[in-house]
Amino acid sequence: MSIRVEEEVKAAEQALATLPEEARKAISEFTMMSISNIPEDQRDLIKARLASSIIAALPVAQRELKFKIEDFIRPTKMVSGKYTVVELRPEMYNLTTFRYNWTATGEQSCPWNVTTPETIVMIIVGFQNPEPSPKTRYVYGKIGVDDLPVYYVGDLEGFRVKVLPQPYILKPRTSIELKQYIEATGYDEFKPFGAAIVPAVEATKRAPWTF
Repeated sequence: MSIRVEEEVKAAEQALATLPEEARKAISEFTMMSISNIPEDQRDLIKARLASSIIAALPVAQRELKFKIEDFIRPTKMVSGKYTVVELRPEMYNLTTFRYNWTATGEQSCPWNVTTPETIVMIIVGFQNPEPSPKTRYVYGKIGVDDLPVYYVGDLEGFRVKVLPQPYILKPRTSIELKQYIEATGYDEFKPFGAAIVPAVEATKRAPWTF
């Protein structure tokens, strides 16, 4: 583990320790589940980055979704009136899958461009492309009012994560306007990696969110 990663892990652990027990367990359990498929050399960094990003997003979520930190629980509980954290899912982007069959090359609009649902605060910490033969060379555009400079993702493979320098925390009704450079036609699965703070009763929801 590099010194930088060690420092990030330590900072995440210290931030977790300041939370109430249930919130701490919710984030810890979520991050452990999220790294199960991540290459081993990335796991410590991804776990720490996810934890610190969710903690940073909690005050935003509490304000936007109107809940108290005591109402933030583990996703397995599914209690009405409570909130939890889950992975980013296609349904949150009005899709059934992140996998997309490109029929044209060059710069194309990202399939998961959307104005985010009103009951979700999203956290994007990076990108993945588990397609065996990825087609996306780079991505750029806007996430809300923030620019995403040209970001090379052509070296992604398997469940490796291209970690962004800083996470993007998306309030409800935030616009995602990204362009991808597509190198070849065919299937691709370029997708966001991160977390979403949602109502606990919708933690297992697989239908499209209300847009």
